[in-house]
Order: sequence, then structure tokens, then C-alpha cells
Amino acid sequence: MKVWSGILIVFLVAGFVSCTSTRKITYDRALSLKEVLKRVQERNDKIKTIQGKGTITVESSEKSNSGSFSVDLKKPDSLRMELHGPFGIRVGTLMLSREQFLFYNWMENTAVVGKPDGKTLNSLFRLKMQFDQILNAFTGEIQKEDDRDTLDGFTVENNLYIIRYHFGKVKKEYRIDGDAFIATDYRITDENGETVITAHASEIEDFEDIPSPKFLRIIFQKERRSVTVAYDDLLFNENVTCSFNVPKQAEIIDRR
Repeated sequence: MKVWSGILIVFLVAGFVSCTSTRKITYDRALSLKEVLKRVQERNDKIKTIQGKGTITVESSEKSNSGSFSVDLKKPDSLRMELHGPFGIRVGTLMLSREQFLFYNWMENTAVVGKPDGKTLNSLFRLKMQFDQILNAFTGEIQKEDDRDTLDGFTVENNLYIIRYHFGKVKKEYRIDGDAFIATDYRITDENGETVITAHASEIEDFEDIPSPKFLRIIFQKERRSVTVAYDDLLFNENVTCSFNVPKQAEIIDRR
């Protein structure tokens, strides 16, 4: 359970998805901040549903583990993810909607039920995320800036658009690919100036005019944990099923 609890973190934080085919290359980096954010949103709006499969590796100071997953997501309100062990054995199922959080452990025949407000998630996986943040992680969408955020700068560096914000002493930095209009690098530093999360995405390709990275590495500095994601297959805007029925004999753990 601990191994797969750690592996689940990547799906709840990571803000990127994958695809197949070659990305078109342009070199225009003269857009305004307003136009860059507009094109980022246009890319996000193209995604209605997601079906994906891939493999992940979670590394910590104690151990390293790998596994596979499949996910079905429908914007704006539902997600189902399957976790698989060796030989394709199903280990866990996570289902989220705006009304309910559910995680079923196939090995122990237990189902944890709670509200999708971040508390249940944190109690299971030590990760504080709200419902919309989880969906954004799967769709590759950039979290919109807080209304309280102040823009620190907007520049072009190494052929990327760089956007920096701060709220108090907390700082955020986005590096935006000006061809794909997704974040290839993301960093948050806390009030003490210490890095909380860094993420890097690469191997960007197009799938039916929706650009996405196939490879992602996320580092949680304070937790001393890193996660690598490699997507093998992904489909956008197909019919998906995000519902899940808990087996009748399962033990229900209610954390609402």
C-alpha cells in the first residue's frame, strides 16, 4: 500500500499529458503576456476527455519503485485511475467527482470514501490538493494565478517565455514553450526562499493539434522524493467511463 500511495502522488501533482506525432516548430517569441496566456488557455480548452496509459518510477531516499497506470478523465468533473502491479495485476482504483472521493484497494478489498476537498487525499497520501488541481494535473493545464499574485516579470530566455509571480514571499515561475504553449518547467519557492516543487517536461509532440509532453520528472525537495512519468499511449476527446462500483463484500472506510 505504501508503494502505491507514493506512486499515486505523481498523478495528483504532475501537470502534463502525452501524445503521438511530430510537433510543428516556429520561432516567434514576440507575443505579449496576454497573448501567451490566451494561447495556453486555447490549448487547454481543446481537451474535453483523456484516456491514457503509461509507466512511472518513484524514487526516495529509502527505495525506488515502478508501476503502470491507466486513466480516464472527463472535464470538468470526473476521473478514474487504475494502478497496476507486476504482470498487469490491478492494485488500486481511484475515482473522483465533485461530490465524492473513492479509493479502492484491490489487494485488501477496502474502499476509502470521503469528500473531494483535499482532506481525504491528504490523510491517505500526505498530499494537499483540491479537486480542480487534480484535474489540471492530468490535462496538463497551468494552474491559474491567484488573484492576489503580483507579476514579477515576463521575459524571453533560451527561446522560452518566462513568467514570474509572487504573493508575499512565495514565488512561482513558469517557463512556457512558445510553440506548444505548455509549461516545460515549473517552480515554487516558499516564504523562506526554499524550493518546494520543481517539474520538467520534454519530448513534446502533437496529437490532433493538441501538443503535450511524453516525459515528465517531478522533484519534491522537502519530501526528498522524485517521480518520473513516461506515457506510452494517450487519446484525447474519446468517449470515456469514469464511474466505478465498489465490490459488494468490500470493507467501507468512511472519512466524510
